[in-house]
Amino acid sequence: MSFDTEWFWAFLLVFVRASGLALVAPVFGSRLVPVPIRVGLAAVMALALAPLIQPHTGAPPTEWVPLIARLVGEAFIGLVLGYGVNLIIGAAVMAGEVLDMMMGFNLMQALNPLASFPTTLLAQFHYLLAMTLFALVNGHHWLLIALARSFEQGSGLGDLSAWSDASLQMAVQLGGEVMMLCVQIAAPAGGVLLVVDAAMGAVARAVPQIPVWLIGMPAKIAVGIVALGASLPGLVGISAQMTERSIRYLENLLRLLGS
Repeated sequence: MSFDTEWFWAFLLVFVRASGLALVAPVFGSRLVPVPIRVGLAAVMALALAPLIQPHTGAPPTEWVPLIARLVGEAFIGLVLGYGVNLIIGAAVMAGEVLDMMMGFNLMQALNPLASFPTTLLAQFHYLLAMTLFALVNGHHWLLIALARSFEQGSGLGDLSAWSDASLQMAVQLGGEVMMLCVQIAAPAGGVLLVVDAAMGAVARAVPQIPVWLIGMPAKIAVGIVALGASLPGLVGISAQMTERSIRYLENLLRLLGS
């Protein structure tokens, strides 16, 4: 039985790109997913896609430098595919941090079980909720589809000058969308908390003898939790926007790979 080097080269390319995606992408990149599961998922995707992309990859480079450069480029593409979507989901964390600061929960930090960074109470709640809604609307399926389609757009990074010209525009657009999602998530409860702060300030100004801040903090927390609960149904629509913007980001990235 002869060893097919071209098939193994195609398998290796898909495996490296899928490993980069599984490292940082939502759902797949969770710390709760064991590393052997991620490696096995990348291997399964490589086994499925290797025969399809083999005609486009050809023979592996005969020199070490081009070979390593190609593998590094594949890992970079996988990381970019997953990190952009993860950044969009991270808008929920930003909104939770804002609400925690307004409600006085910003000092209560704990390690997020799904991420490698500590988050406050409401930030962790919003992140877990956003991840759940993202999975319920099959956002992880779109990631796998984008991974498969990325090999149809060309091999490797292609023209680096095109990447340098378009990456800044994509980064600015992605940052604006993340900030807009953060405002949309935090606006309902944040607006109510701003009104409560203004009312507490007016009472403190009118009657200085009353310890408004001591009495008002529990009431502020209670009002904030009620406002947050009332705004939860609206997060379903915002989660749909997260998925739409994630798909748009993936489509823009695929067009960039094909340029």
